[in-house]
Amino acid sequence: MSPSAEPARILVVEDEFLVALMIEETVRRLGHEVAGPVGDLAGALRLAEAEPVSAAILDVHLQRDERVYPVVKVLRRRGIPFVLTTAYRESELDPDCAGEMLLRKPFDDLDLKRCIDSLLHPVATTAHSD
Repeated sequence: MSPSAEPARILVVEDEFLVALMIEETVRRLGHEVAGPVGDLAGALRLAEAEPVSAAILDVHLQRDERVYPVVKVLRRRGIPFVLTTAYRESELDPDCAGEMLLRKPFDDLDLKRCIDSLLHPVATTAHSD
């Protein structure tokens, strides 16, 4: 999606109310739409399967000790980029998610903006030999 395109629709999966509110406000301030926020696995799967979204921000640990990994599989299948958010150590993530974009909690608006920009406008990284 180019900067001049219509606003992106971003899926927000976060079970902490204040964090979800901050994410939603930041996404809207950047001119995008929000799908969610939702804080449970069933709701997250429903939105991930059915909603037209451009990207997703996913809290790893949800209500009732649920993990967001089934949503990751749906998004991968649909080709939708995402970032995982967590306060836990990287070693506690599912090994299948090693190498995925990770946003450490606590994060601020600027960290979130950078992640959203990276999700919506990926830059091909190539090694430069000078």
